[in-house]
Amino acid sequence: MPQVSQPVVMSIELCTQVNGQQRPRFFVVPNIAGASSSTATRASSTSTSAGAIPSVEVPSGGVEVDMGNGLGTWNSLQPLDNGGTLQVRTSLGATTGTWNFRVGLSTGSPLHSVSDETTLFGDSSSTTAVLFSPPIPNTGVAFTEPTFPQYNLPDATPSIPSPPQDITAINNSLIIIPTNLLLTADSAQRSDLTSSACFLQTLSNTSFSGDPFFKISSTPVLRNQAEGWRTQFLLDGLGQSTNYTIYTLRTSQSESTLSQPTYIKTKSTAFPCTLVHSLPFCPSVSWTAPLPSLGDNPSTYGNNNFPPNLRDMILNSLGNFTASLKTFPCGRDLYSIVQTCASCERAYRNWVCSTLIPRCGEVDTSTSAVPIDPPPALVPRKVGTSNTTSTFARLDQTIFGTTDSTVTEYTELLPCLETCHSVDRACPPMLQWTCPRKGISADKSYGVGFIDREGDDVSGGGKEGAGTTGKSQDGFGNVWCNGIV
Repeated sequence: MPQVSQPVVMSIELCTQVNGQQRPRFFVVPNIAGASSSTATRASSTSTSAGAIPSVEVPSGGVEVDMGNGLGTWNSLQPLDNGGTLQVRTSLGATTGTWNFRVGLSTGSPLHSVSDETTLFGDSSSTTAVLFSPPIPNTGVAFTEPTFPQYNLPDATPSIPSPPQDITAINNSLIIIPTNLLLTADSAQRSDLTSSACFLQTLSNTSFSGDPFFKISSTPVLRNQAEGWRTQFLLDGLGQSTNYTIYTLRTSQSESTLSQPTYIKTKSTAFPCTLVHSLPFCPSVSWTAPLPSLGDNPSTYGNNNFPPNLRDMILNSLGNFTASLKTFPCGRDLYSIVQTCASCERAYRNWVCSTLIPRCGEVDTSTSAVPIDPPPALVPRKVGTSNTTSTFARLDQTIFGTTDSTVTEYTELLPCLETCHSVDRACPPMLQWTCPRKGISADKSYGVGFIDREGDDVSGGGKEGAGTTGKSQDGFGNVWCNGIV
């Protein structure tokens, strides 16, 4: 290590695993002025990450780097005025295999790290999926509240701002690995290098090398102004009914940060619905819907090929609502100390998108499937039957009729009731917006009690965030109701 007049941070990633051998151990030995070269002594030592490794050459004066899950960091705390050495020790007698590793040395943050953030799962069909990187830091777009008398609300199809220039200095890449390469059938780990980005990248590349059908496309998207820009990943050519483990790797200059894992499972071969994404008038839509199936190029619905009759229905609904909302003197009279007409419009947009573009779901009937607890809000649908289980018009019947829709039967994942409540909370009382109540009719058209705890009919007693799950989905691919996330 070089002479440095300030404290340094070293990070080490172990990139390979040699079957049948203990992992190497890493020791940092700072040089001391006037001292002779470090000598090695043979000892039996215990590592907090790798367990006991017998007969290892341990350097005198060395500090072992804890390589838990394949990633270790060491902070010198003091300047390295005389430099130092990084020494690698393998078990004596280990003669086969090659251990590859990366080393980063900096005077600031570690060059290799793991964050607490996760990749956001949109949805999947049998062979496609859409996911999003964690929000890119410092890219949130401040919302400018309109003012009276020119209180202008967004158009039905709002213009999306261009990504900030400094976003180009950050590269988000997706690491996708079939979960059976990381876990055995009884969920035991096949490898303990799950914090090493270079190991996971190699495993991912090996999994899909030579597969002519597998494709990943990425683009920056702004799903939510407050959280900032993300990278959207559109995957095609996945296996049906297959579990995948997914990470996002963010690199900026010489630093790289690995996200926490996200787990997903693709739908079965018989799944009838198609993925929808990248709609400027519904920026949070990223799920499968009962739309006519497409060919291979494109295999998903986006802004360019979204059905125009459904687009018109959504835009008309947004336009009519905005016209009604602006009959209130927005920006002049206050109806809430925390809500405005602008937040009302945003809440309504989320609601109308989640109801007019219904989300498909599926009951996993495979022998290895573990039932989701609590069960999600799934309702079977069949084209041509009366719409008796929803208060909203069926997409496949109202838009395509009963003859020109290629989707004859599907299962709908109902919207979360909170999408309706958010409109009620955000909008002026003059709109007289009401939502169905638990125990009366709410469960006919919404997923009830997952995020918030609902009160019994009209007696109240509910509590925000205290539902059975407290959220609409988790990091293990479980989705209980269709919420805007």
